[in-house]
Amino acid sequence: MLLKWLLFSLCIMPALFSNTRRKCPAECQCSMDDLDRYQAICTKGGLNSLLSASELDIDVKVIIIRGPRNSITIGPALRQFMKLEILRITDSNLPAIGAESFWGLKYLRILDLSKNNITNITENNFRGQDNLIELDLSKNKILRMASSTFRHLTDLRRLNLADNSIVELVQRNFFMLSRLKYLDLSGNPLQDLQPDVFRDVSDLKVLKCRNCQLKKINPQLYNLLPLLSELDLGRNEFKFLEKDEFRDVKRLNKVLLDGNQLSVVVDQLFRMQKSLNHLDLSYNRLAKVPNDSFLQLTNLTFLDLSYNKLVRLEPQSVRGLGNLLALNISGNVLMDLMEMRDTFELIPQLTHLAIADMGPLPVGLLTPFKQLRYLNISGNSLDNMALQVIDPCRELEFLDLSRNQLYGINEDTALRIQGIRNVRLDNNPLICDECHMGKLINVVRQLQWKWDTYPICFLPKSLRGAEINNLDIGGLHTCLDYISDEEQNAASTSYNFLEHGGLNTLAILGGIIFVLIAVIILSLVACFSKNRARYYTREDHLNGSESNGQFARLQASGSGYLWALHSHTE
Repeated sequence: MLLKWLLFSLCIMPALFSNTRRKCPAECQCSMDDLDRYQAICTKGGLNSLLSASELDIDVKVIIIRGPRNSITIGPALRQFMKLEILRITDSNLPAIGAESFWGLKYLRILDLSKNNITNITENNFRGQDNLIELDLSKNKILRMASSTFRHLTDLRRLNLADNSIVELVQRNFFMLSRLKYLDLSGNPLQDLQPDVFRDVSDLKVLKCRNCQLKKINPQLYNLLPLLSELDLGRNEFKFLEKDEFRDVKRLNKVLLDGNQLSVVVDQLFRMQKSLNHLDLSYNRLAKVPNDSFLQLTNLTFLDLSYNKLVRLEPQSVRGLGNLLALNISGNVLMDLMEMRDTFELIPQLTHLAIADMGPLPVGLLTPFKQLRYLNISGNSLDNMALQVIDPCRELEFLDLSRNQLYGINEDTALRIQGIRNVRLDNNPLICDECHMGKLINVVRQLQWKWDTYPICFLPKSLRGAEINNLDIGGLHTCLDYISDEEQNAASTSYNFLEHGGLNTLAILGGIIFVLIAVIILSLVACFSKNRARYYTREDHLNGSESNGQFARLQASGSGYLWALHSHTE
């Protein structure tokens, strides 16, 4: 046994000795990562140059440099670190990459140069990087890229060009990227995607072009990308999608079309997407969902229709969604929730439901949902009597009651809340006394877990802004039995006038208004007196043309005022 211990000690001593001698710059922290790679993490900021071999061991495999206040340029210095596998230089005011800066780094797999000031990239920037699998150039100032810019990156799998200023993609921009699986072009003002640009990336699985000012997509593009599984076209300017829009992409799992201008989802738009499980159509102008829009989506688990103009979601439109688990219909203020009961009866398997910013919720609306885990009913002006709507949901793990008009939590509801792992009650006019909040305060003290946010008192004023988990139940009022409407509503607004400037500001404004009214009355009296004088001296007749001109100008100014008021109202 002693012999084994001696042998083990002899084996590990060189490693321990070498670790104590490792070099590490003062601006960085050096250690071994989870994969036993030597790494240098420099996040203190203030760097004006890259690390050199005199400061850092040349066998380093991971270098992470992040601002603030860095001002770095890339030169040949990196070539000294021949074993480098991961290089991240972000938020460091990097102006350019430099020709062949990474030449010789044959083990480099991940290169992240995001959040810099790079304006131009060329193929010489990446010469010798045929083993690179991930390149992130997002959040720079790149305007355009020449053909074959990435031709040396033959093994690249992920390319992120989001949030630059690229106005156009040219043919063969992605030449030699036949193994690319992920491409993010979001946040570039492209306005159009020419199909030929994507001819070299036929294995692409994820395409993101969010907020790119797109109005339509040439269907030929989808024909060139048959393996797409995720498509993000959110926050563009699509007004209509053809029935055959997605005919050639039959492997889609996730489609994001939120933040466009769609007014209708045509029948059977997704008839070829039998694998689709995530669909986001929120923040459009949808007034109706036809009965057969989701007919073939038997594997759909997530559907977001929030913040549209839906009046009703017909039962027939969800009849085929037997695997749907999450539904968001928040913000459809024209929808009659009384008519949603029949629809909900067809999807009782839901585990996540959001009905926020909709108005009063009918009693019994949530009766079908015995398995519900997540419920968001915020912003519905719910009072304490309306909380019985949650009674059927006995398996809740998250409940959002924020931005309502709750002034307390009774004993029954407090006991229900005791079994919920996370509850939001912020922006309610809560009265922190024994009879309104005492039961919940006791429940919160006994919880075995922490909530993300704790309810905040609105009254009494001495406790306004206090979190209930910090209150001493023995020091509370017994029962405050008066609360004005003004105080209630103030809890759900971001600014309470009487608390910022108080009565002094009110008195000053009152005085100003009184003076203005007095001036207007005196002016009217003066004008009336003058008109009477003019009538008796026949000035109106003598100066008729002038008076007519004044009337015309007054009429014009009045019309202009009404037009401005109308425009402002719209």
